[in-house]
Amino acid sequence: METGFFDGKLNFNLTYFNRNTTDVLFKPSASVSSVLGVGISETNTGEVKNTGWEFDLGHRGNAGDFGYSINANFSIINNEVITLGLGNVEQPNGFVGNGSDLFIGYPMQMYYGYKADGVFLNDGEVDSWPDMSAVNPTAQAGDFRYKDISGPDGVPDGKVDPTYDRTYLGSRIPKYTFGANLGFNYKNFDLSVLLQGTAEVKGQLTGYAGYAFFNLGNIQTWQMDGRFDPNNPVRYPDYPRLEVLTNSGSANTETSDFWVIDSGYLRVKNIQLGYNFPNALTDVIGVDSLRFYLGAENLHSFNSYRKGWDPEIIGGGAYYPILTTYTFGLNLKF
Repeated sequence: METGFFDGKLNFNLTYFNRNTTDVLFKPSASVSSVLGVGISETNTGEVKNTGWEFDLGHRGNAGDFGYSINANFSIINNEVITLGLGNVEQPNGFVGNGSDLFIGYPMQMYYGYKADGVFLNDGEVDSWPDMSAVNPTAQAGDFRYKDISGPDGVPDGKVDPTYDRTYLGSRIPKYTFGANLGFNYKNFDLSVLLQGTAEVKGQLTGYAGYAFFNLGNIQTWQMDGRFDPNNPVRYPDYPRLEVLTNSGSANTETSDFWVIDSGYLRVKNIQLGYNFPNALTDVIGVDSLRFYLGAENLHSFNSYRKGWDPEIIGGGAYYPILTTYTFGLNLKF
């Protein structure tokens, strides 16, 4: 639906979409005969459905010397795996999928891991917690306490293991995406602002970006300041106990809701303030027009992501924080 009112000063557009994608390419987890000694190659066998809404709103007007324009957009998307074809394998915990990150009824690009309930305050607490030997056989103070959420009978069984106790933690596909382009002008001044953001989306900082001393790497300030301190133990520290990690990680770096965090944000993507010099001046210096401007890109982001990291880049390879760029200049027209 596309609408326009008041001689185009107000516009509103609405779109509903329902798109099925078949023959999705992925590598099934099933194996072929052991005689061949190889697995199944990537094949076109999956089906995914995307449904949702898109909204666009635009308005412009003026009051005397003041003018403005507002253009905003908002979208809602529901991504769901319908079938994996050859990858349809029923898991012991009730999920149907490839056993790692693709499950029927859930979105693609999902996180599948443990629920954490703080850390052990002392070594003695390990014995009173459900058996975690399948995940962390040497659990100690400062290590994560993973929850026992299910078992063979569909109820907690006193053990924490990858077969029954991993679950859906969220998806890298944002449910909500939005933005706005704002423009204002008053006499010879003009101001433009571009905003963008997402909501109901998860990200994960892994490797060098997430783990202290990973592969003999460095430590970040928040990890050092928020680490578990055995001399002053707290149940929910900002970081578990410090340990030297290889590139294979440790029991504390298993995918869990501690590392899978909200990556929704609202960013001031671009802002620019300009001034058009009056004709009286441009005529004197012999130019048709002269404009001075100040601008900034990635000025600020409102989010709850780890400080210094970009919630828009939500993969483990987000090793470099986003940069803020300031610009200024003159536009001359002869």
